[in-house]
Amino acid sequence: MAKSHASPTAREITPVDDVRRIREQFDREAGGDIRRHAEQTRLATEKWIRKLGLKWAKPAKARRNTPK
Repeated sequence: MAKSHASPTAREITPVDDVRRIREQFDREAGGDIRRHAEQTRLATEKWIRKLGLKWAKPAKARRNTPK
């Protein structure tokens, strides 16, 4: 059987990859301090919400698993 010499194609970069990269950067900068990491995330989120003219979404109501 002949071997293929074609190199594998690069994986497409997705928005999830961008978020992961930023989250890892915040983690490095916070030095493991989760409160500092959360504050950096909150500030970055607020900045983009203002810049893009977005509004905060209302959280979904909690579901209750009640027996019938």
